[in-house]
Amino acid sequence: MVDAMGPLGYEGVFRKSCEVSLRVMRKQRDTLMSILKPFVYDPLLEFDKGPKSSRLKTESGEVISEKAKIHVQDIDLRLEGRIKSKMTKAVQSSFPLSIEGQVNYLILEATNETNLAQMYTGWAAYM
Repeated sequence: MVDAMGPLGYEGVFRKSCEVSLRVMRKQRDTLMSILKPFVYDPLLEFDKGPKSSRLKTESGEVISEKAKIHVQDIDLRLEGRIKSKMTKAVQSSFPLSIEGQVNYLILEATNETNLAQMYTGWAAYM
């Protein structure tokens, strides 16, 4: 995929467009979060197929999906520039990353061979 991005790979237009996109998302953070927060209270949306134990009922009678709440909080942290550790599930840095730093981190994670190897399911002759 990197070769398809031209002679500069992901260091050229791709990196710049990622930075511009992230800058716009950070500026419009309140708008994005106002769109995502209703998913926490949506009774028709289910994030898992298991038992409905991940749903909590408040005193006012609202049903809150815990999994959706965690996902929305994770998105909010990412829009701030904070990175969550995969091992400890805690925020890694106390200071938010700059836009360029967060784009660099995301590109490094996307090109990490360990992560790419975990996605590979093997040769699928039946496809």
